[in-house]
Amino acid sequence: MKKSALFLTLSLFLASCSSQEEVVAPELPSVPSNCAETKVLESILPRIADAKYIETEWEPAEGTDLYAAYNAGGIACTYGLQEAEVGATILWAPDNKTLFSELTPNWIGFGQKEIDLPGIEEEAAYYLSEGIEGQGEYHIWSVNLLINGSWIQVGATFFNSLDDAIPVITAAIDSLRSPKRAEKEKIMGCYLAELPNDLYVFNVHYHDNNTISADFYYKNINGEPSKGLFLGTYTNGIARGFYGLSTSNGTTERELFLKGDKNGFVTSSAKLEKNGNVQKYIRPLDLTWSEETKFIPAEECESLLRG
Repeated sequence: MKKSALFLTLSLFLASCSSQEEVVAPELPSVPSNCAETKVLESILPRIADAKYIETEWEPAEGTDLYAAYNAGGIACTYGLQEAEVGATILWAPDNKTLFSELTPNWIGFGQKEIDLPGIEEEAAYYLSEGIEGQGEYHIWSVNLLINGSWIQVGATFFNSLDDAIPVITAAIDSLRSPKRAEKEKIMGCYLAELPNDLYVFNVHYHDNNTISADFYYKNINGEPSKGLFLGTYTNGIARGFYGLSTSNGTTERELFLKGDKNGFVTSSAKLEKNGNVQKYIRPLDLTWSEETKFIPAEECESLLRG
């Protein structure tokens, strides 16, 4: 059921009010941050008895829905039976008032059709199907919907009707995090790692949905300090992205993975490959997590970052 008529009525009502009081928009929920904590698996189990959350190392290609979701601070999660190749993959991403409308022409171009989802108050929805319902084999491959400021894509191999899809779609909507919960789970703050000859500072100053940015500081006991900006994501308990540090050869961009939460992080190590000034872990990832370099919460990092 679309919300557009309701929004139009509300807009006309507000416009007709003589009061000049400012109308404050409600806080929007955030997309999930951890695939193991959504409500989707529970909705799939009645159809796939032994379904599990399938850990997947996503490497989104530019121009795909997956890339658009992660670039906006979203997350993708797969649930099902990997060995049987049956299951569902869900994308969640903040719409930011533009993402859904920007992607819609692509969906229509690939044959998706607009739909009014029964019992769901979405703002817009599109679906991709194969066959004719009620006439032989019929599948619904994916549904894209805009609701509560979030774009959700539900794709599955076992939807033989819209009735099959609705419980999973509802669970995906119910998996959006309340503003209070999202605020509680933010990792904003300063984290410090001290080694005998090295000092590292990871100061997270921005965390919205799953997008984070942080100041990164490094100081060797015998060298000059170096500072840079980390840009990345925080999903499934892992902060990952790139930070830039100034070197004698210019700025070097290096990939960084940290595992943990606001109580602290451990670092990862793996083989690196260098392409110009960019250092990136070799794929497929083979990360080793080490307690040797551990970032712990620190009260004050500003003096180090300024210095």
